[in-house]
Amino acid sequence: MAFVHTTIHVTDIDRSIAFYSRLGIDVSRRFKAGDREIAFLGDGETKLELVADGTSRVDYPGISIGFTSGDAEALARSLDEKFVGPICPGPGVRFYMVKDPDGFAVQILQG
Repeated sequence: MAFVHTTIHVTDIDRSIAFYSRLGIDVSRRFKAGDREIAFLGDGETKLELVADGTSRVDYPGISIGFTSGDAEALARSLDEKFVGPICPGPGVRFYMVKDPDGFAVQILQG
């Protein structure tokens, strides 16, 4: 078994695509499925799936997704002026937390 994608329900798919594109994750596939619009982002084995169904309410459990960056602080600052960090939970680990357009937690790890 392989982990293939993480699904995030979003309120505005274009706004979310723009946010994740700034992280360097581009759309690999986008399509309509009934009253939903779905976009898969990423070019590797594991994808990020964005689902928009036209509602303005999105609820999330306490999870986050993480990405690495050569300059994590600069990227976090450019994405969210209310970023949190640096967070250093252990030796050699440093990251910043930002929120995507729907308030979903995104970790930018120094890499």
